[in-house]
Formats: sequence, structure tokens, C-alpha cells
Amino acid sequence: MKVNTTISDRVVLLRQPQQLIRINKMLHLLDCSRTTLYRWVKAGIFPQPIIRGGRTLGWPEQAYDDWLKEQQS
Repeated sequence: MKVNTTISDRVVLLRQPQQLIRINKMLHLLDCSRTTLYRWVKAGIFPQPIIRGGRTLGWPEQAYDDWLKEQQS
């Protein structure tokens, strides 16, 4: 069965913000300390976090997924 999407449906999908993985959840996912995570970011081993709304720091889910795939290859 073919699903038809209209232009307005696509625009809505594009406008949805990416979910951010906040630092505490990221530490749990990576099983590392805050210091280690920041060292990895500084060394370029792990993607830079983004700041949203002034004080909200996190990583887009896609950035984490891409990093995981890179580590597995």
C-alpha cells in the first residue's frame, strides 16, 4: 500500500525539532564520567553538544546514532 504525503505533511516533519539527549542520559548510555565525556568532546572523539534555549545542553539523537555507527565500523 502506497502512502501519499502532501507537501504540508513534509513541512511539518521538517519543522519537528530533534530530540536532545541530555547529559545525564548520555553519561548513562556511554557508561562514562562527565569528565571523560568532556575530554572526548574536546579531543574530537565525540560530537560537540548543542545549547538550546540558553541553558539546555545536549546532543541530537542523530549525532549519537551516527557516532555509534562510526564506532562499530
